[in-house]
Amino acid sequence: MTDVDRSAGGDAAGDTPGVDPGVAPGIAAGIAEVEEQMTALAARIRATTREAAAAIHPDLPPIGYKMLRVIRRCGTAHASAVADQLGVDRSVVSRQLRQLQDLGLVEVGADAQDGRVRVLALTDAGRAGVEADDAQGGSRLIRGLGEWSRADLDAFAGYLARLNAGGEAVARTPVALIP
Repeated sequence: MTDVDRSAGGDAAGDTPGVDPGVAPGIAAGIAEVEEQMTALAARIRATTREAAAAIHPDLPPIGYKMLRVIRRCGTAHASAVADQLGVDRSVVSRQLRQLQDLGLVEVGADAQDGRVRVLALTDAGRAGVEADDAQGGSRLIRGLGEWSRADLDAFAGYLARLNAGGEAVARTPVALIP
C-alpha cells in the first residue's frame, strides 16, 4: 500500500478487507501493509529456496533443501523430528527421503536404541552441498541482512519473535463453530 492509497481512504478499520472491524482506526492500513510485505517476503523466500536447492543439485526440490538444512543443524535426525521442525506431515518427509537418497545427499540408518526408528545423516555430497551454500553466505535473502545495523537486526528479530508468538496463541485459540 502506498501513501497515496492510505490518503485515499481505507484507513479506518472497517474499510480494510480481512481486518477485524474492531481494530482501531489507522491500524487497519498498517496491518494491510504488513500483510502485503509478508506476502512479498514469503514469495522471495520461496524463490531463494528454489535457487539454493538447484545450486546443490538440479533435481533437488525446495523441501529437500530444507530437510538438508535441518539434518545439518542437528548432525543426525529422526525422520519424525525433521517433519516436526519443518511443520510438514511425516509422509512428506518419507517421500522426499527417497529422492534425497537417490541423489546421494542423505543416508538412512536405524536408531541404536530403537531399530524401528530411522536416523538421517548427510552424506559427504550432502554436507559439501550445504557447506557450499554456507560459503556463499547462506540464503541469498539473508545475505542482504548483513548490511543492516545491529540495532535494526535486533528490532527485526524482536518483531518476528513477537509475531510468531502471537501466531502460536492464535493457532491454539479454538475457532467458534458457525451455527
